[in-house]
Amino acid sequence: KIYHQEKIKEITKQITQRIIDNPLSRDLRNLGTLGVVRPFCAAGCLPSYNWTTGYFKEGKNLTAETYNKTILKETKGCYACPIRCKRVVEVNEPDLKVDPTYGGPEYETVASLGSLCGISDLKYIAKANELCNKYTMDTISTGMTIAFAMQCYEEGILTKEDTEGLELTFGNKEALLILIEKIAHREGLGDLLAEGSYLASQKIGKGSEKFIHQVKRQEIPMHDPRVKTGVGLQYALSDYGADHMKAPHDPFFKDKESWGIKEMSGLGILEPVSPTDLGEKKIALFKLLDIYWTVFDILGVCDFGYVPRSVGAMEELLEIIRSATSWRTTWFELMKLGERSINMARIFNYREGFTSQDDTLPEVFFRDFKGGPLDGKGAINKEDFQKALRLRYQLMGWNPDTGIPTPAKLIELGLDWLVGEVK
Repeated sequence: KIYHQEKIKEITKQITQRIIDNPLSRDLRNLGTLGVVRPFCAAGCLPSYNWTTGYFKEGKNLTAETYNKTILKETKGCYACPIRCKRVVEVNEPDLKVDPTYGGPEYETVASLGSLCGISDLKYIAKANELCNKYTMDTISTGMTIAFAMQCYEEGILTKEDTEGLELTFGNKEALLILIEKIAHREGLGDLLAEGSYLASQKIGKGSEKFIHQVKRQEIPMHDPRVKTGVGLQYALSDYGADHMKAPHDPFFKDKESWGIKEMSGLGILEPVSPTDLGEKKIALFKLLDIYWTVFDILGVCDFGYVPRSVGAMEELLEIIRSATSWRTTWFELMKLGERSINMARIFNYREGFTSQDDTLPEVFFRDFKGGPLDGKGAINKEDFQKALRLRYQLMGWNPDTGIPTPAKLIELGLDWLVGEVK
């Protein structure tokens, strides 16, 4: 039974009206997550050709505007959500049909099955998305693994004999669909690629290891940490491998007019930080943001519903929790809850053999961009990144050398029952 249903209705009406009126939420509704494609193309940071460049000449074919004109059937939302950021697409051509039952590709999918594989045809990308959803395959890892195989083929590491005659070149949209089917059914080369890019490279060898881009064996999402260093830190520190939804992204805190700076002072977030900064303020900021979105995960709250990604206020979320449960919680208590979750996961990984050596980024991000507006620029300094990780460990109350939570931190969080795991 809901503790105070009328209060929840009141808050919901307020948030809904602000969402309808706010440009940030309106863009999500009108453009979906694909709204980032145009600025990424302009900046030269759209992941392309298995991360060999951020410049994709045919990027305009992948923008939200092109998507809306060519394949979009309708938009949908989760239950009662006014943002409606979900895309539903349909293609009905003699040689290619896409079933709207399977929704439509989001940004991550358009990039991973599109530009990353050198493909600019949204209809084929939509079909690839349908197949992945049909077979319950993650689109990021699928696209990354196929892009890895394409680069291996172009470099002569994989041959036509290995691919059973398939021309596995960048841009081959027909090969993309064929290979997804082969991966799903573990046929031929698909049987090997079904293991993911890391294990596939271990079996292929021949220098193919330098073409994989992963953290803790999970493929990298489609946001380049060279232009979002906070996201890069989260990739490295994520307990389950690189994840772009581990914390809000750097641009939400880039200047005094940014939504994160204007609306999150309650967490002590007061000063803007450049998206490419890797100094002390950035490290301290992302420590808070990691915990903040971990709270969202625990509560089952959509990251797109509340600040800084949308207009739901922090205090309103507290009121919803109180009205739903009668639990008179505070943000201090919720942040400690998130911190406990992070530390428990860290201890679990330590027990299973992970070390601070696994908190890293693929080598490609320690090199400059090639091609496009950012050509010859952007490399993350590896020494600075290691210093940043060390400071992050210290801010979390972890051993600065090993990244293992200290007994004192575990006791502070009421996790004294885990102290024996770190001795």
